Amino acid sequence: MTHRVCLFAQFDEAPGLPPQTRHYLRQIVQSGYRIHVAVSRDVALSDAALAPWRDGLDDIPVTFHGRRNGGLDFGAWQDLWRAGVTDGCTEILLANDSVFGPLTPLAPLVASMRSRSLDAWGMVASRAVVDHLQSWFVVITAQSWASPAIRRVFEQPFHEMTKDEIVLHGELGLGLAMQAARLKTDACWSSTRGIARLLATNPMHTDWRSVLASGRAPFLKTELLRDNPSAISGIETWRRLIPDSAFFDPAWIEDYLATHPRRPNTRRATWRGRLIQALASENRTSALVYLAKELPAMAGTQADGLRKLYRARSR
Repeated sequence: MTHRVCLFAQFDEAPGLPPQTRHYLRQIVQSGYRIHVAVSRDVALSDAALAPWRDGLDDIPVTFHGRRNGGLDFGAWQDLWRAGVTDGCTEILLANDSVFGPLTPLAPLVASMRSRSLDAWGMVASRAVVDHLQSWFVVITAQSWASPAIRRVFEQPFHEMTKDEIVLHGELGLGLAMQAARLKTDACWSSTRGIARLLATNPMHTDWRSVLASGRAPFLKTELLRDNPSAISGIETWRRLIPDSAFFDPAWIEDYLATHPRRPNTRRATWRGRLIQALASENRTSALVYLAKELPAMAGTQADGLRKLYRARSR
């Protein structure tokens, strides 16, 4: 009997779920999963206290689990796994609320990837540091999940790690574990440019337009629109890429951005870094055009330097 489970990591200071997350959970259910949501707070919430999270979702198979915040997404998934929610399942989806989407129906995309009989697959592949699947959406078969290499990843003490350590031992470690276990893997979207590996760019930032235009990964990262740490040019045009406002309401993003201001400790890329990322983009012509539009607002010496580099690359 087929039994597919989604382990969903959710964190927000506000109680309950915003409409874009409820939309996402419904799309996951329509893709054939039963969902277990780890609700992370400073103090683990009781079952009764989780009532606001269930609001409007009584008609779908979703269970909420309160947990004390720690270990980021990998800590949340680990807690759900240790609680036994994956027992007897045939397929596991790891997901979280760090994206807006899906902007188009998810089920056809999942069905297409599932038909390929992969051991593991993700929404987006990254070449940063090591080849890996970005952890905000990763599907693993139960047989692969039980492999020693994968199991060792999820037995690590994520609650004791820093964010950088979790990225290293969790997301990147999972990529290495899949290679060690010789799993057959793929992604809905992956970069075709070798320069992406050398520069270790994040495709959900650098290539967000190409990712959406592909129709293969209909998501936007919340960090990109809220913080834009890489200072990617032209992100204010995101509304133009919402294909169907009746399916995914742009107001959900606007409301989120209005109530979640840019994080003050977010670093911004230098203009040199921005140019490098534009050159590494799948559609560098478009990226350079958007970057060039910002030249008038830049300081004199920086603008002069960027104009020279831009002209050299445009010849």
